[in-house]
Amino acid sequence: MDIFAQMKHFIVIDGGTQNVKAFVFDLNGNVISKSVFPVAPYFSVAPYFAEQDAEKYLAIVKKTVREAVKNSKLSFEDISAISITTHRSTIIPVDEKGKPVRAAITWLDERKTEGLRLPYGASRLLVKLVGKEYMMKEYQRRSKFNWMKKYEPENYERTYKFLTASSYIFSALTGEFKDSSAMIVGIFPIDLKHLTWYDFPFVYKALGVSKEKLPTLVSPVDIAGYVSKKGAEEFGLKEGLPVIIAAGDKQSELLAGGGINSKIAEVSYGTAAVIEILTDRFVSHPHMDFFTWGSAIPEKWVLEGLVGGGYWMVSWFEREFARHELIEAKKLGISPETLLDREMSEIPPGSEGLVLQPYWFPFAFDPASRGAIIGFSAKHTRVHVYRAIIEGIAFELKRVLEVIRDYSGFYPEILTVGGGGSESCEIMQITSDIFNLPARRMHTPYLSALGAAIDAAVAMNIYSGFSEALEKMSRVKDTFYPQKKAVKIYDALFRDVYKNIYPALRKLYHKTDKIVNG
Repeated sequence: MDIFAQMKHFIVIDGGTQNVKAFVFDLNGNVISKSVFPVAPYFSVAPYFAEQDAEKYLAIVKKTVREAVKNSKLSFEDISAISITTHRSTIIPVDEKGKPVRAAITWLDERKTEGLRLPYGASRLLVKLVGKEYMMKEYQRRSKFNWMKKYEPENYERTYKFLTASSYIFSALTGEFKDSSAMIVGIFPIDLKHLTWYDFPFVYKALGVSKEKLPTLVSPVDIAGYVSKKGAEEFGLKEGLPVIIAAGDKQSELLAGGGINSKIAEVSYGTAAVIEILTDRFVSHPHMDFFTWGSAIPEKWVLEGLVGGGYWMVSWFEREFARHELIEAKKLGISPETLLDREMSEIPPGSEGLVLQPYWFPFAFDPASRGAIIGFSAKHTRVHVYRAIIEGIAFELKRVLEVIRDYSGFYPEILTVGGGGSESCEIMQITSDIFNLPARRMHTPYLSALGAAIDAAVAMNIYSGFSEALEKMSRVKDTFYPQKKAVKIYDALFRDVYKNIYPALRKLYHKTDKIVNG
């Protein structure tokens, strides 16, 4: 018998914004089977709202898992555990039975609650003294808990727990309400330094939620629970199978890309584009120019820079400007991105002076900010715009990396690139050239799922720790190195043009916002 057929395997649920994926991995990090189904990323019932049908999403998750397990042709005895990683910061209010009381409010949602005041008391005074009052007010107005409390009080009262995508899936599998401390990002009352829910009543009052309405937090390498009888029937699994809630998708990618120290940074080109670095000491930026979240490795953190629109902008470009390429790609039996990347390779680095600032989703703490493209001339085509999008996202991630580097003292020497963009050789080369660092991609493009499998391997004590698990389960496929001519062009554009776009246009963004929104 093939030795791999005797090995234990892991099922991984990778719940993305636009696709749900399920995998079966072996102990060497090889994909034995996979299943992928698209989901509607969001619907809008009002401007800036982004909601998702949680029950339909869960139905697709169940279907995806059943298909991946079936395609693996493995018996249940060959499966050690099931691990969950998902997109982050989506809020799903559920009742005591785990049934949603309304649609999920996704991480893409930009609704806010105006006119709120911070609670009075000693805690508010402390927040003011340490210079965090503005940040707390911004969290308060962005809190989806506050929005529900004000505009949907009946739904708020009916809510037993506010879950994320990961804890919602876990609840369906086990009947319990738990989440990973490395899954909680965004506006939740989490003490990130200690990776637990806060003990301070002030924080809960400011955000509009009680601790009792939140799931229990566990480590990403804890066995969080076991598949229930109902879960086994609905997901096509064995009752009693251990369930691990791993880290969020981006932290999982960092782990799978070899990010177990600050020498390796990971760039993720997904619906949201991010750059992440691991740290074993808690570091946070006072103005949130980068974010600090729990890591896939317990008692460590990641420093994360974010482009909210990320490679959603590629989908936007295809929908609005690339109908010809969409038709041609279908005729050729290839993806539209493959065709666009071929065309993009004919455009020189720097898109012949076309520079894009990718704030299609507003800059984190400037809601009035917008995207910009400067430098148009008669020679520019749609393909120039496409390349400028790819370059602009990388420019912004490099800008945030400089902030992280200057503030924390971490100087990465290598980039690992994950997400859909990593499958393009052209994008890999652009990334290496803009960052002026070697850019490598791993043996599988499914880094978030692989990271969740690594967490599961450590949780099940199959490997002695993360170093051994990485050595066995993750491998470098190829590496792209900076090209001197391109580096020179990109460095000048980044330093002298890109970094000056937002400061030059900020006042105009605010004037525009005032004119169109009153």
